[in-house]
Amino acid sequence: MNAIIYIRVSTTEQAELGYSLKAQEEACLEYAKRNNLNVLKIFIERGESAKTTNRTELTNMFYYLKKNKDKISYLIVHKLDRLSRNAFDTLNIIVTLNNLGIELKSVSEPIDNSPIGKFTTNLFSSLAQLDNDIRAERTIMGMKQAVKEGRWMWQPPYGYKLKKTNGKSRLVINDEQANIVREIFYLFDSGYRGQELIDKIKLKGKYLIKQTISKILKNVAYKGKIKVKNWFGDEEIQGLHEPIVNEDLFDRVQFKLGVYKNFTKPKTTLNENFPLRGLLYCNICGNKLTGAFSTGRNKKYPYYRCPTKNCTYGSKSKYAVENSFNNYLGELTPKKDILDDFIYSMKTVWNEKSENRGDYFKSIKNKLDETDLKIDNLISLYDKDLISEDDFSTRYNNLKNYKQKLNISIDENKVTLENLDDYIEYGLNVLSDLPNFWNNSSIENKNKLGSILFPEGIYYSNNSIGTTNLSSILKVFSTQNQSKSIMVSEGGLEPP
Repeated sequence: MNAIIYIRVSTTEQAELGYSLKAQEEACLEYAKRNNLNVLKIFIERGESAKTTNRTELTNMFYYLKKNKDKISYLIVHKLDRLSRNAFDTLNIIVTLNNLGIELKSVSEPIDNSPIGKFTTNLFSSLAQLDNDIRAERTIMGMKQAVKEGRWMWQPPYGYKLKKTNGKSRLVINDEQANIVREIFYLFDSGYRGQELIDKIKLKGKYLIKQTISKILKNVAYKGKIKVKNWFGDEEIQGLHEPIVNEDLFDRVQFKLGVYKNFTKPKTTLNENFPLRGLLYCNICGNKLTGAFSTGRNKKYPYYRCPTKNCTYGSKSKYAVENSFNNYLGELTPKKDILDDFIYSMKTVWNEKSENRGDYFKSIKNKLDETDLKIDNLISLYDKDLISEDDFSTRYNNLKNYKQKLNISIDENKVTLENLDDYIEYGLNVLSDLPNFWNNSSIENKNKLGSILFPEGIYYSNNSIGTTNLSSILKVFSTQNQSKSIMVSEGGLEPP
């Protein structure tokens, strides 16, 4: 009678337990010889675990058995766990073999098709699975403990690499990749989205697809944390690795992504005494400055300071910082002639676009009519049972959403020239004298105005205020202010 042999050893078993493919093969061949079985083929599985049946040689073996089932009577293994460590998988394999008319034989275990033999097979399969489950549980417990200690236990995310110290791996920053990660966060926080963001990163010499960028923006590892939802829920563990972006920037991005939409957005407590708190950043460590009072002999002295431990920024006088801020607002305030030019250009562009506004509204109205007709037809099909409820629901919701977008588009474009004059007048009051408007605003309005004018905040260094990014409108005016100042300083007269 003919038989085939299947032997397997995983990398771990070979390294830690001393399992040998050669020893298994010799034992199986000896078993075949004792039982007068002719071995047609030996299937050898190297380095693959028995946690899954999706193994190369196991798959090849079953293909061979199905093709030659009339020639083969037995499958010989050294132990049942060579086939699988999962009881359910083992039983499935035995059923498949029985359907092919092939009997399973184990060199080390007394199994056959008798009631006792079947019971023994189930017992050994269950013991193999129990051993596998215990190993898996121990591995997971070890990984959980390592994560609690702040260690990263997986492949390093983009921007990091693994470094072994005293036999333990830890994340360290990959400088080249980390610069790209920072750029992604800064650009997204500044308003770049989709293909525009991808193109900006491409200019830096790195092409990343949309899905990769999305994963980067949501990964808490970049602010120095570790989060494993299946183990610790929403808890974020403080990692041992160095963050690539500061927590304030990371959290701002999460709100813009909508990740934190179910949580209450943390607010900077507004304080009349420190109107720049929440807007002012440390130029050394990047964290927000806070405001406080130091008590002298007879009075209190207000100052802004960095709350980061061991940061060398120190404390700065509130009065010095806010005087510099007022001077900076004065520098940014556009000159009257520049404002006049801007208003004239704005109204000219508005009038040019208004000529096409009628055609635009007509086009939207036609699309609304077409959408209403599609909705009516869809309802008719549903009433006649010509489409399923699921199909109706999906198509109906898509049409309703599209119609809502069309209506929103109409509302957004209903601004009249009279409205435009009102907006311009209000804008002039703000822009024509920024220091005065700031000083006479409530603390709430200061907070709003600051975030609009300086989307990435401001910093105080060398007795002056600076920022990494102005609002778009201030960028335009700032450029024009500088160009006209250069013309005057060079002795040139401005054209009439």
